[in-house]
Amino acid sequence: MIHHICRVTMRATATPDQIEAALEGWRNQGRSNPAIKSFIVGRDHGGDYTYSAVFVVEDLDGLFAYLTHPTTYQTDHLGLNLVDRMEIFDVSDDEDPDLNSKIQELHRRRNELNPQIADMLAGVPSYTGSGVDR
Repeated sequence: MIHHICRVTMRATATPDQIEAALEGWRNQGRSNPAIKSFIVGRDHGGDYTYSAVFVVEDLDGLFAYLTHPTTYQTDHLGLNLVDRMEIFDVSDDEDPDLNSKIQELHRRRNELNPQIADMLAGVPSYTGSGVDR
């Protein structure tokens, strides 16, 4: 199993309605993408971020299906321009010693397939995590 975790802090200029629309985009991803086995979206407690989402997928194929699903792209378009800080990472019980490089490659492939999203990610002032080449 892979737990894909997104943590964000929104820009001070983001309105409550914009923030709720972005959070609902995450929820819609969880409800509509068959690759997602379970998910949670909500406040981030105990860290330096405001909101987080966790999406659970079975394997690398499921992760790539999540990353390239239309609802994921819709949420990117809806919310990335609102984000001031973002961290994305994955947690897995898979023992493959090359899993990290495989996950990084999936993120890079996703960005190559959709350069507009890669540009939007580059516009996030502080972004760390999977597939980041900065």
